[in-house]
Amino acid sequence: MSSIADNDDDDRISNLPETLICHILSFLPTKQAVATSVLAKRWIHLWCSVLAINFSNTELYHQEACFRFSESVYSVLLSRNSIKSFCLGITYGEEGIIGFPHVVKWVNHVVQSGVETIDLLVDTMFGGGPKLPISILSCKTLVVLKFQRFSVKGFTSIRLPCLKILHLSESGFFNIQDFMLLLTGCPILEELQAHHIGFRSEDSITYQERNSSSLSLSKLTRANMVCFYCDFPLKALCNVEFLCIQIDEMYRPHDEIPIFHNLAHLKLLSLNYNWKLLVHVLCHCPKLQKLDLSEATEDCMIPDVQENWVDPEFVPHCISLNLRTCTLLRFKGLHGELLMAKYILKNARVLQTMTITGPSPCDYLLPPGPMLHVDFQYIERELSSFPRASATCQLSIENVNYEFLENS
Repeated sequence: MSSIADNDDDDRISNLPETLICHILSFLPTKQAVATSVLAKRWIHLWCSVLAINFSNTELYHQEACFRFSESVYSVLLSRNSIKSFCLGITYGEEGIIGFPHVVKWVNHVVQSGVETIDLLVDTMFGGGPKLPISILSCKTLVVLKFQRFSVKGFTSIRLPCLKILHLSESGFFNIQDFMLLLTGCPILEELQAHHIGFRSEDSITYQERNSSSLSLSKLTRANMVCFYCDFPLKALCNVEFLCIQIDEMYRPHDEIPIFHNLAHLKLLSLNYNWKLLVHVLCHCPKLQKLDLSEATEDCMIPDVQENWVDPEFVPHCISLNLRTCTLLRFKGLHGELLMAKYILKNARVLQTMTITGPSPCDYLLPPGPMLHVDFQYIERELSSFPRASATCQLSIENVNYEFLENS
């Protein structure tokens, strides 16, 4: 590498403008960006102009390693006045948790440096992570916030006026109201991902609170909420264009499903063969073009509802007029599933593709049962010969998971 750097005619990267080189270096982990200082004289201080700091995939199992890493981070942070992006991914061993206070100091520093993106993962080998630094929740320059394995508590107000993207996973709040307070403090939020979010308090939102909730996410276009262990006012998501929800965790029978006026792509997970709920939801998605369904959780079997598909008296407009792509996941070939698939084929006039996939590999690790013996040949015969409203619809039966069983 050094021989190339010494030859200016051949070193095309070194001949680039410094701003462009710094942009390229911003995609590297900070440790690698610093290492480029040995390439040539011109590169010695270039890394100091990189406004993106990335300390991901760091494992600190001992105090000595923790001290060395902390010194490195402080050195990098103090070497520049402006920081646009800060990415931190650490796994602490039992001796390394003394580093928790440093995380707070680092975050406090970048918050005061005009940061626009913060991406945090702080984990321990024995479970449990630190408290999310409160300074993040009043950062006026923050546009993207992602965090994992944190507890969010101890705040009274939130002001994130520029935040557009919020991803949080494997984190906990005291109650659902605290989570909603976080969202209320993000007035221009456009994308929300909330995966495996838990709440210490079992208090849920009352019916009156849900219907009178002032939570309005008018700018939100994408929402992905899986393993979200609490009911949530779905009307706060009514403007989204893409929605992925684990319906059995978020929906309650007394909830009012709003009209999703802009929804084009819907993913419903863990529907658990609740066909009436499916039709009810589809009637509230007038512009839906893409539908993905995952009927049951991997350990769920509800015999009483497997056969209860009944064609509704009317066809939801989105099925007859707009639906172009339909994907049925974890398809087990139950009679009710086949009737539902036929109903869509019979009524979806502009459907282009219907894709069916069998149970996931995880399902085959469960004790053997009738739900796991999927006869894909029968499914293909039944659906291939069934009349379709769309002359251009292509049917794809993907039994890759069944092949996994045969090859395991």
